[in-house]
Amino acid sequence: MKIKNYLILTVIVAGLCSIVYELLVSATASYFLGDGVKQFSILIGVYLFSMGIGAYGSRFFTQNSLKTFIYLEYILGLIGGLSVPILYFLFVKVSPTAFQFYSMFIIFLIGLLTGAEVPLLTFAFENTQVKEKLSLILSLDYIGGLFATLLFPFILLPFVGLFYSSLLFGIINILLGLIVAVFVLKLEKKFIWWGVASCAVLLIVIVYAGSLLNIWENRIYKHPVAFEKQTVYQKMVLTKNKYKDVRLYLNRAIQFSSLDEHRYHELLVHVPMCYKKEVKNVLILGGGENLASREVLKHSTVESIDVVDIDPEIFKLAKTNSDLLTINEGAANNSKVNLIANDAFNYLFRTEKKYDLIIADLPDPANESIARLYSKEFYSLIKRCLKPEGISVTQAGEIYFSNRTFSCIYNTVGSVFEYQKAYQVYIPSFGNWGFVIGSKKDMDSISTENLPQEKLKFLDKKELAYALTLPRDIQIQETKVNRLDKPIILNYFSEDWERWKIEFATDSSSF
Repeated sequence: MKIKNYLILTVIVAGLCSIVYELLVSATASYFLGDGVKQFSILIGVYLFSMGIGAYGSRFFTQNSLKTFIYLEYILGLIGGLSVPILYFLFVKVSPTAFQFYSMFIIFLIGLLTGAEVPLLTFAFENTQVKEKLSLILSLDYIGGLFATLLFPFILLPFVGLFYSSLLFGIINILLGLIVAVFVLKLEKKFIWWGVASCAVLLIVIVYAGSLLNIWENRIYKHPVAFEKQTVYQKMVLTKNKYKDVRLYLNRAIQFSSLDEHRYHELLVHVPMCYKKEVKNVLILGGGENLASREVLKHSTVESIDVVDIDPEIFKLAKTNSDLLTINEGAANNSKVNLIANDAFNYLFRTEKKYDLIIADLPDPANESIARLYSKEFYSLIKRCLKPEGISVTQAGEIYFSNRTFSCIYNTVGSVFEYQKAYQVYIPSFGNWGFVIGSKKDMDSISTENLPQEKLKFLDKKELAYALTLPRDIQIQETKVNRLDKPIILNYFSEDWERWKIEFATDSSSF
């Protein structure tokens, strides 16, 4: 192969690897710290800034620039390859603030080395015909970046995973340096052995990656992992301990504990149904594990249930996993239940169906993609999809420690619906949990005739009356309305929990 061809391959692969590293580090930081827009914005900014420094610094290595490039590939492969494993380790060892700093430091190093790659290659071949093709070479670097952005969401994330992807591309980066060393410069063995040793380090980590991840997961989830899968949309994990407590985690955030999930789902479903005499068709947004549909099926008047969840893999889990089948009582396989793999916002926008009851069983608004599902625009779509006498309910998070978030959801629902009502329940695994009902019609009267008490574990007339009264020390605050273009709820959510983390840390230091 001609030198020119080696150079073309080198530039494409170098561009591919560097963008993959940036995506991996940003995605890992988003998973662990939340707020994907913030993490990607900060880390892309640091990455581009350090690339500029690296490009400028490359001018001091014009002598032996190709050898410098090869060493750079070895170092970049090690740093990029170990970036995600290091961040996994740091997450269980350091504070969120420190984790943010380390993420920025790692991406700074990657950008610094990446920025020097193309200039070093240009210096190395300045006396060849390649200099005349400089614009082509630079365009090839961007083509490598395009390949990376396509590989990451469609292949690497769902099928390889963050941990293994970083190690794999670290090896590719080092092999790139070895190819240049062997076929272009034909350097002595001692020089090549540095690349072989670097590759060996990453290969050893790959061999022990399964054990390392098991140790890490036991630190994170506390209970033994019974099932895990990385999908296009999220990391799904089911844990199960010796007391038969089954817990579902999505992107490391707990969704339910089988010991007390009935409190949440009974309140979520049956309270709004007590405000309406007859419910025939129901829409559940989220709730792909089908615990909410289990509760809806306890009402004999219900004829159909549409469950809309963005991830089809959660439906598959709900229909086939033995532990989840026991908990959801086979609801996902019930003939009345129609499982729809779609984004909740998109489904509401496009459907022409009208429902008696719409249940928003969605994750907390910890990032921008979820925050839009608590916006005024989203609730307006829900209202449009309700029948004139229809009613909606949304889970509204923890109401004591995250009171402003809860208040923001209440106020946003109130900006759309003529009537809204808040209620709450204590869930041992989560705390005091809030819900907000929205309706076009007055909701002053509530009937317990529709309450299937004999089928319920917790909710009865007494608990219903208690749930409809907020504790004296939990009041709804004045907040801004959460909008699609101004997701203020993200600020409320992060500030609420950050404040309590600081106070808890301060209190614990005095013991």
